[in-house]
Amino acid sequence: MRELLWSTFLPWARIPGTPSYRTVEAPADLPGYRPYAGDHELPGATVDDTRSRRVYARILAAEPERVAEAAALLDRLGFGHGPDDEAWRAVGAWFAAREPDAVTPSLALDLGLLLGRRLVEAREGARWAADADSVQAYPQVVLGESGTVIALPLQAVEAHADLGEVLTTGLETAEHDAAAEFTAWLDETLAEREGPLDDGEVAWMLSECGLEELPDEARERLDEHAARTDPTSGTA
Repeated sequence: MRELLWSTFLPWARIPGTPSYRTVEAPADLPGYRPYAGDHELPGATVDDTRSRRVYARILAAEPERVAEAAALLDRLGFGHGPDDEAWRAVGAWFAAREPDAVTPSLALDLGLLLGRRLVEAREGARWAADADSVQAYPQVVLGESGTVIALPLQAVEAHADLGEVLTTGLETAEHDAAAEFTAWLDETLAEREGPLDDGEVAWMLSECGLEELPDEARERLDEHAARTDPTSGTA
């Protein structure tokens, strides 16, 4: 009875104890499509760090094959899938309009991987990465050494988001610069202060920005402020 209820009302969801991605025949509106048949749960269904890393690794290992499968399907259907916002807006609208069925999990995974791959190809320094702050296994697209997250393509597809906007945001988001963020915040804080900041306040600000040491430019700002507010203080 439990499996009947799941298969009737949530045919794309995972039946406990069975793989979420099962070998199924593609329907007529997906000509030539070969659904993903990985024997693991959906990336949003992992419940601990160990499992999420395993599922993430499985998904990334299958990425080249699934990207090729999704691209070939969109070609057959007449959809563009390059780094073009209008093309991806059309793909997202088409996916959102489909009635959920047994291939929906596979299709969502494949479209998300293809969208992410287009971002990785279009932006120097972009790459796939696991979400270190979550027990879910969704691959995310990050930029540069800082690992700035620029796109969550699989979640965007599942949520029926505007995929054109997801692409544009991913192409335009700048890499996070923690040192510059801290220095700008410090400038605002010092402009409102008549006296120097104490070590505890500075340490808290550093922690909030994910820094362990003062950036050189910020140190200069603190020294200048201390000299202005207390000429006898010297440098920090």
